[in-house]
Amino acid sequence: MRFSNRTLRKLALCAVGLLFSANLFAQISPAQIEQFKQLPRAQQEALAKQYGVDISQLTGSGSANRLQGETVQPLQQGKDQQNLQGLMQELNKPKLAAEEEKKLPRFGESLFDANISTFAPVANAPVSANYRLGPDDTLQLQLYGKQNDSIELVINREGNINLPDIGPVNVAGLTFQQASDLITNRITQANIGLQAAVTMGQLRTINVFIAGEARNPGMYAVSALTSVTQALFVSGGVSEIGSLRDIRVTRAGQVVARFDLYDLLLKGNNASDITLQHGDVVFVAPVGAVVAIEGEVRRPAYYELAKGETLGQLLTMAGGLQASAHVNAVSLQRTGPNGRELVNLNLTENSAQNFALRSGDKLVVPELSQRVRDQVTIAGAVARPGTFAWRSGMQLHHLLGNVWSDLLHSTDTDYALIIRRTNNRGDVEVLQFNLLDAVDTQQSGAFNPVALQPQDIVLVFHHVNQAYEREQLNSYIRKQVQGKLTHFTENALLSGDITSNFFKQIESSSALIAGTQFKFDDKELSEQALIEGFVSSMLQQLYVNPDYLALSKHFTRRELLFPLLQTLRKQSTDQREIPIVSVSGDVKVPGEYPLPAAGNVAMLLQAAGGLNSSAYLPRAELSRFLAQQLERNGVQQQNINIDLDAILSGKQQDIQLASRDRINVFTTPDWSQVRLVDIKGEVRFPGTYQVLKGEKLSDVIQRAGGFTRDAYPYGAVFTREVIKKREAEQAEKLLSQLKSDVTSRILTSGQTMAGPESLLMLEELQTLEPVGRMVIDLEQIMIGRADFDIEVEHMDSLTIPRTQSSVTVMGEVQHPGSHRFRAGLNVRDYLALAGGPRKRADEARVFVIRADGSVMIPSNNRWFGASNNELRPGDTVIMPLDTEYKDGLSMWAQVTQIFYQTAVAIAALNSF
Repeated sequence: MRFSNRTLRKLALCAVGLLFSANLFAQISPAQIEQFKQLPRAQQEALAKQYGVDISQLTGSGSANRLQGETVQPLQQGKDQQNLQGLMQELNKPKLAAEEEKKLPRFGESLFDANISTFAPVANAPVSANYRLGPDDTLQLQLYGKQNDSIELVINREGNINLPDIGPVNVAGLTFQQASDLITNRITQANIGLQAAVTMGQLRTINVFIAGEARNPGMYAVSALTSVTQALFVSGGVSEIGSLRDIRVTRAGQVVARFDLYDLLLKGNNASDITLQHGDVVFVAPVGAVVAIEGEVRRPAYYELAKGETLGQLLTMAGGLQASAHVNAVSLQRTGPNGRELVNLNLTENSAQNFALRSGDKLVVPELSQRVRDQVTIAGAVARPGTFAWRSGMQLHHLLGNVWSDLLHSTDTDYALIIRRTNNRGDVEVLQFNLLDAVDTQQSGAFNPVALQPQDIVLVFHHVNQAYEREQLNSYIRKQVQGKLTHFTENALLSGDITSNFFKQIESSSALIAGTQFKFDDKELSEQALIEGFVSSMLQQLYVNPDYLALSKHFTRRELLFPLLQTLRKQSTDQREIPIVSVSGDVKVPGEYPLPAAGNVAMLLQAAGGLNSSAYLPRAELSRFLAQQLERNGVQQQNINIDLDAILSGKQQDIQLASRDRINVFTTPDWSQVRLVDIKGEVRFPGTYQVLKGEKLSDVIQRAGGFTRDAYPYGAVFTREVIKKREAEQAEKLLSQLKSDVTSRILTSGQTMAGPESLLMLEELQTLEPVGRMVIDLEQIMIGRADFDIEVEHMDSLTIPRTQSSVTVMGEVQHPGSHRFRAGLNVRDYLALAGGPRKRADEARVFVIRADGSVMIPSNNRWFGASNNELRPGDTVIMPLDTEYKDGLSMWAQVTQIFYQTAVAIAALNSF
């Protein structure tokens, strides 16, 4: 294929241009190109046009689609590089959204915004009857009657049209209606039976010149129906320094119209928006006096003033004032000989409305304060917490008039507070009162109305430290923070009682003060710090924020008081004592409380929810701070014993509290210690008895009604838990030692395993349940011997058996068993009744387990005949195993004695 020289030259220029463009555009980073692509198309074109850069090189649209006849201009390296650097700087500019939002717009400038306006050139708009025809206008002639035809008539340069069979007719300068009538008459006169209809065809194109401070001044070819505003749209509108209020239309050297766009924008008046003619000049004058208005107006912006316009007219242009405008404190900033000046204006005065403005003035209309002076706030445990209008003579029962519908079921009706401002610094005092006495008007004689003052805050609390429908508060917190957390659905920080969990941390660290610096969108905060900061912010604004105030009924007593305590701490100085007192000990809600006016001990106890039933009323301790002790680097304190019973009953005058006083309420000694003693067997009223510390066994037996006639006090079994635990420990040690001895015996004797009797003994010792029996002499106790009596303890048990009539013989005898008791028989006699000892019996170590649990070792040889060896009913004679006979283990004797003693005690307990 062969190319012409012209085509080859074009291709060469394209190649050079593309190579140079590639070198230049390589300097733009991909991020910058991507940023450019994300801009709106109109903004892309504006930037590319401003810096003379080919937009296709940045957007990726190649030049392959150029028209064949398009002329390619060679790139100029210096100019193009300069343009490209300008574009890069534009892309690198930081976009501060907040600053752009704060920047005031110029009123009317958005009218010509290409991204907003839907303006399109006039093409097929209907033509009015007074439209004046001129050269190049086209008329459509429709003939009907004896002849049907459609003819297009174009007005030539002489202003004539050529009518068929008639000839030229001059219509230039005529209105469309006049020309239509003329043509219709000529045709009907010249042709009988022929009718004609005339319509407007293609309109002529006129040239107008846009001059002055237009955005794109120059000559424009527009439709003959184009008006002033349409011509401005075609030229891109006015420039940044162009006037919207002084637009002139010049025709043949004379100003034929002055157009004020404000009339169109503010009043809808387009009377001056005339239709342009060929050769007209639209001149946009430089902007005149410009003033700014911002704040509480409906349309804050920069406004261009016409000569003589006043402040009142400026407010009208700005759409008027907002309802929240503070009209008494409007400020006007203006430039004077000595710099910026400030003028205060009251818009309610006529002089302010007629105030003359100057270019550069800035009017600021402030917002009214959100604080309402004549209001009362009620927070806490009420049905509808919030703010209410105050009126002279208002009392609390006017707002909380119905106890059943205005209060909650959990409301503490004995304690409420009023936070009252005392000065303009914001200092407050606290008043405490009985809520029920203040709101229940049906009480006879007890009604005590509470007068309210403007800005009072009434705090109503739940009983003790309860909360009301707590989940509503926790759900609100979850909803507020969910968008800020990385993991929301499975976040452990949002489980359970969120408010209570984070309030403990806030209270311990007094983090509410730091809450004033809390920013919800702070990226540096951890998730825990973010939630804690939000809860802290809620507490700080609890009395003033309407949303938080509505949720205040879900807060506990300590949480409702926390903002108040922080306020009292802040207002204290070295000259003003902090009005906070505290209570600890046996009260329902211990902690710090505000010190009300004339606060006393009874009021502080009421604030703490009252005393617990275990509180010790005869004595409490009041600790009072007296002064600083500089020589000791400390404080001087006085501790005062007070009688709560006398104060609360009115027998003693109450004590006025002072700053930092602390009351410690003691618990009644042994109040929480429950001591139960079980009395079973032969008493009149067996059962479980609660005893006090120091109570004797004889006292408990008397409370049980004493013994029955069948009681056998000598055989009483007294057990104690402490002894039972001790016996278990001793049995465990004995078992361990016995296992060790058996093992040593096996190793020294060369045996491979222990004998069956040893294994059986070890197994029985492992399963042995200790009884915990304590030997007592109940007979001596009941005759009044104080040295035999004992103090009972928790879980003690006394079992009184029936009268016994037998003596038991156990151990290594021929026939172990029980025998009828016969007076005068001794140990030897009962052993003989059992058949005498067996071969492996240890006759030298016979012992007797008495019915009272004691052990008696007979003192005479050959089974004794002395009086001290006499037996009593219920006694048990034990013939032990000979330890030498059984593997030579000396410990077997101790083990068998434990077995026998436990068996005797269990037998006595199981005999009922």
